[in-house]
Amino acid sequence: MFKTAFISIIGFPNAGKSTLLNAILGDKLVITNKKAQTTRRRIKGILNEPGYQLVFSDTPGIIEHSAYLLQDQMMKAVHESLEDADVLVVLIDALSEDPWDSLKEIAKSAEQPVLIAINKTDKLKQNDVLLLIEKVHQEFESDKIIPLSALKSNNVDALVNEIKELAPEHPPFYDEDIISDENVRFLVSEMIREKLLQQFEKEIPYSAEVEINEYFEEDGIDKIYAIIYLERDSQKGIVIGTKGAAIKKLGTAARVDIEKFLGKKVFLDLSIKIRKNWRKEELQLKRFGYIKK
Repeated sequence: MFKTAFISIIGFPNAGKSTLLNAILGDKLVITNKKAQTTRRRIKGILNEPGYQLVFSDTPGIIEHSAYLLQDQMMKAVHESLEDADVLVVLIDALSEDPWDSLKEIAKSAEQPVLIAINKTDKLKQNDVLLLIEKVHQEFESDKIIPLSALKSNNVDALVNEIKELAPEHPPFYDEDIISDENVRFLVSEMIREKLLQQFEKEIPYSAEVEINEYFEEDGIDKIYAIIYLERDSQKGIVIGTKGAAIKKLGTAARVDIEKFLGKKVFLDLSIKIRKNWRKEELQLKRFGYIKK
């Protein structure tokens, strides 16, 4: 008897969805950062175990009001992930005081089984965790509540075990030796964008998109040419830095992660182009893959 399930992880920005997916897979697949809206699109991670294949969808953080077309597409990705999910995981930030109205609405209207995971409980005292569990129980009207710490991988196995119990009988959809259906180019571009998030202040990361222009696989080394798209000319000088120091630092940091991911040496070339208001233009969002052509 083989079981397979599609699982959608939803929650507010910074709840720790990407960190949770990485903890479940036991590998660094999706980028993480303390800045909100790090995840821009639905990314699938695949957990293969004897008798099971669990396909998780990491989704953008739920926002109430979109400011531009990119955010509209991000929320569309969230709702699309609900359509084919066998199990829904609602991730709550134990440290956040934001009301759960949007999450409760989704959870209570869901047609599939719902698990409520409370993240970052390692930051609370045990009695406070118990009180929070009771509050979640009352507001979500659910007994399927799992407190955990994605960052420390505490109790993540308990969540996975609950999902296994709910998974329907079905042959695997993917080969057992892959952890994502995303291509290498996309995953590499995300690693570069992660370093942008870490290195620069808020304005730059949210205005930036990374595209792999050329990718050459050679014996012992991959040669990667990436373009960083920004919205304003003034941002270009910030990313380049004095005498190119900032972009050199960015390239070095990204190359280390890419080499670790690929298991081989990498030559990484970064260049910058300006695409004004790309987050608001349908043509540009199609180019970057946020809108299906």
